[in-house]
Amino acid sequence: MTDAAAGLSVLHVIVRAGPTNSQYNEHCLPVLDTRTVTVCSLFPADVTPPDQLRLFEGDGSVPGCFRALRRALTADEYDVVHVHAPASGIVTLWTYARLRRPRRDLVFTIHNSWQSFRRRNRMFLRLIMLLFPLVVLCGQAAYESMPKRLRRLRHDKLQVVPNGVDVDRVDRALDGYRPHRGAGFHVAAVSRLIPIKHPHTVLAAFLAMRKRDDTLTFIGDGQLRLQLNDRIQHEKLLHTVSMRGIIARDDVYRELADADAFITTSGGEGLPVAMLEAMACGRPVVASDIPPHREIARAAKGLPLVRVGDTEGYARALERLRAVGPEERAAIGQRLRETVVSHFSVTSMNDAYGRLYRQQVPRGAEVGRTLRPASRLDPETAGLGERLRHRIGFLLALTILGGVVGFGIAFVQAPVFKGETSLQVGRDLAVAADENTLNTSAALAVRYADLTRREPVLAPVAEDGWAESWRDLQPDVFARVGDKNPQLVEISVYSDSREKAADLVNAVAQSLLRASREAITSSDRAFIGEQLTSLETDIARGNRELLRLEDELVVADAATRPTLAARITNLQETLVQLRSSYAELDTLDTSEAGELAVVDAAWTTRSPLRPTPVVLALAGAAIGLTLGIGWIHLFDRRPPRTPNTAPVPAPDIPEQTHQQRRQHGRARPSAWAANDPSWPDHDLERR
Repeated sequence: MTDAAAGLSVLHVIVRAGPTNSQYNEHCLPVLDTRTVTVCSLFPADVTPPDQLRLFEGDGSVPGCFRALRRALTADEYDVVHVHAPASGIVTLWTYARLRRPRRDLVFTIHNSWQSFRRRNRMFLRLIMLLFPLVVLCGQAAYESMPKRLRRLRHDKLQVVPNGVDVDRVDRALDGYRPHRGAGFHVAAVSRLIPIKHPHTVLAAFLAMRKRDDTLTFIGDGQLRLQLNDRIQHEKLLHTVSMRGIIARDDVYRELADADAFITTSGGEGLPVAMLEAMACGRPVVASDIPPHREIARAAKGLPLVRVGDTEGYARALERLRAVGPEERAAIGQRLRETVVSHFSVTSMNDAYGRLYRQQVPRGAEVGRTLRPASRLDPETAGLGERLRHRIGFLLALTILGGVVGFGIAFVQAPVFKGETSLQVGRDLAVAADENTLNTSAALAVRYADLTRREPVLAPVAEDGWAESWRDLQPDVFARVGDKNPQLVEISVYSDSREKAADLVNAVAQSLLRASREAITSSDRAFIGEQLTSLETDIARGNRELLRLEDELVVADAATRPTLAARITNLQETLVQLRSSYAELDTLDTSEAGELAVVDAAWTTRSPLRPTPVVLALAGAAIGLTLGIGWIHLFDRRPPRTPNTAPVPAPDIPEQTHQQRRQHGRARPSAWAANDPSWPDHDLERR
């Protein structure tokens, strides 16, 4: 391999170095003979690194991630720092800001399509694309999936380097290996067992086409593994379907060599390395019809693509491969392997990255020793304004991060506008009216306020296109009787715009008016009848009590007669009032007491009850800027701490040649990988 970056020193920042990690296996291991490679694994590594590779590991905690990266950055000088995940990019930006380190040596690779990232990672990527001087995408499909606005904003800093497969490593793993072929058709699937990969579709397609001796092997792990295991046990497929979990990379190649076909039903990828590895192993492939797979299919003619989720389509594609026989499958696999060698090899990928790395090294700088100027700012004597200008990158990062967070919160909590209107119950209430009419109107207002949120009022509004069901409108509609005027019905609605709020509250008020006209001739008359029945019951009860008291008065002695006489007088007065109320209600015109009329035209709040995305973004940016200024003011003036013990002398690594450093790495792998306390980067950490 002719490496365009031969002699350069590169630090790769990855989430976890493991047997299936593509960044570790494709970006680091194949170039150990030509570059000085250091890996910072933010979480504990699952592999033992070779002697030529330096490894710094985090302890699995968030502070541990920052400590591991800080140790790696302060242990040596690097020509390029290559970051490979959104969260790792944020950790790197923060660590750079704390170390006051220029960002010109940073390179970031986006290893997936935009739609496959979670919302949090998309926010991280927006910040990364603004602050990283070079961003690389793993394929043309991944580039085209990016938002057009971001592409236009950073078009001069975006590059496309397709993922590659280490074909030489595949050949070494399969050298002398004799595949184990059974009597049936064997299918292999290599992927994480997560929803976007659709592993249940793989199992369903296999079950739809399998014959007696056919087998299926899943390689990988994820949240759906237990569900797949349960289904395999339920279908009694333990001898037909095997779950290998995460295995060594060379063992993956041997499993693929044992298979007759490889299948992937994924709904989202960057440029799938697992699929390219299956092709490098000479296996026929059945893949889902998504842009990254189409990108591969354009180079590999005849690659069958099936619509995502089409179980029958995957089953038919596998049946066609089984029908062509072993010789034809071998010929198909050989053509796919040639495609990988010519278009998707790790050699061409790392050569392309090497050319990009060279662009990041300043002209005239010595390869393998890119020294950065020390800060000339004296924090003890510099004023706040000078310190702010010196930390402008840190302030900009916090401001942009705060704005992105505020903008994201706005989408979770959308703006809401309130619309209101008022209706009065009864006619000509401004002029004098009898007490019974007013009381009846007030009682009816309570009923109308309750009716506003019921089906007779909201169902016609929903049918006019405001919602699919009146129950969908109910949570946004409220009504109550006026505090100062009990004859008023005050209606409130909530919507995401001023215009919708005004139109909706008008629609609800008009629907209530229509419902009230029907209620005046039916429901309201029934209400008055209920009141008359209640009065009749009270009058009859009073008459019976009056007769009883009069009978007691006849036989009472002189001591109790005054008390009975007073009670009889009070009861007679009460009966007179009840009969009067009955007479007035009996002659009451319910249309006068129950008619509704709009008092106030609909109005809405001028500003939303919840902030708009622009307001929240500005507020978040202001908070980020304020926090940054406060941090610089409070902590940048502290004098540096001095250790209690003399520092351990560190070897002068920058003065060594590339070959000397590689020999030093072979002699001291334990100091880099096992956190030897004598190594100077750990002494710096203790300080």
